[in-house]
Amino acid sequence: MGFTKTPIKCEACGKRIPSHEPDLVLQDIKGLRHGEEAGAGAPRFFHERCGKAAVSVVLGGPGGHVLTTRSVDEGAN
Repeated sequence: MGFTKTPIKCEACGKRIPSHEPDLVLQDIKGLRHGEEAGAGAPRFFHERCGKAAVSVVLGGPGGHVLTTRSVDEGAN
């Protein structure tokens, strides 16, 4: 039985984000703190072309967020 990676889907358009494309990862600050409840601040993934939707999530709600870009080149991450 082999290990299969669950495909990552864009929160904005719902389409799969292929591993050869860079993407944006939006995470709530609560998910980065130790001792928070499970599932709080789970990362949300966006295509780079859907970046405006990620920014609107940040601007539309309370709390802090971290928005990072994951590069295709492993050395850049």
